[in-house]
Amino acid sequence: MSQATSSSTFEQLSENLKTGAVRLLEETATDESDETLSATAAELWDVVEEVEDILGTIDLEKLPDVVEVSALPDLLELDELPEAIHERDPDAALDLSAIRHVIHLRELWNTVDLVDFQTELRQLRAELEDVVGPDLLDSSGGSEAATEVTSFVDGVKPDAADAAIQQQAKKAAKAARNGVVEGHSTFETLYESTGRGSGYAGRTPVSKNPTAVSSVPYGPLPASVSTRVSTVPRGVRGAKVDALPRIYGRRWKTAGRSR
Repeated sequence: MSQATSSSTFEQLSENLKTGAVRLLEETATDESDETLSATAAELWDVVEEVEDILGTIDLEKLPDVVEVSALPDLLELDELPEAIHERDPDAALDLSAIRHVIHLRELWNTVDLVDFQTELRQLRAELEDVVGPDLLDSSGGSEAATEVTSFVDGVKPDAADAAIQQQAKKAAKAARNGVVEGHSTFETLYESTGRGSGYAGRTPVSKNPTAVSSVPYGPLPASVSTRVSTVPRGVRGAKVDALPRIYGRRWKTAGRSR
């Protein structure tokens, strides 16, 4: 890794944000205008709201599955850590060239709503620019770590675009499936209600003829193994995101409750 002692991209960004915060505090302290105070508070609140919105696009429960913990030590050169701290240069200790081995892309696509995340990220950047001033978020630093992260992001962009399209298709399929599940639930309720009429005890015919036997299976579904097992693959070959769970047999009831 580079041993350069110049300010890294991360340090410059931190300084830019700190400068913007100081500017806002100075305005608050020196300007007694209620209008200025209100505008400053509104800017900060907008940033907080955008951070909340961007976190809302991430399934935080699944987030730990995105990272391969055993590969994390490969990103840090421990022997160089003291110098990195002394020189305030993360590049000296970080080796992000192996970052692609740390992140499970499929889990990432299943954890983040890519379309909404991109939208919220643009809005967050706009709100931060209101706080720290135009163009301060852009840095001209030559951080090697930042270059490696940028290279990684550029490399996965095609997969991310495909995953975003598949996520949108999955949302549409889920909406359509909810309608089918609702219709199935209504039909099943109707089926059970008509099956308990005066001529039946459950699905068993009520008759004085002791030899009467019903050929109609009990319940809306036959009580057999074939209604509890599916031979259809759970995943879709080549898909970047997980498919919706298959619904068959008794799963119709649990699908109706989980909508």
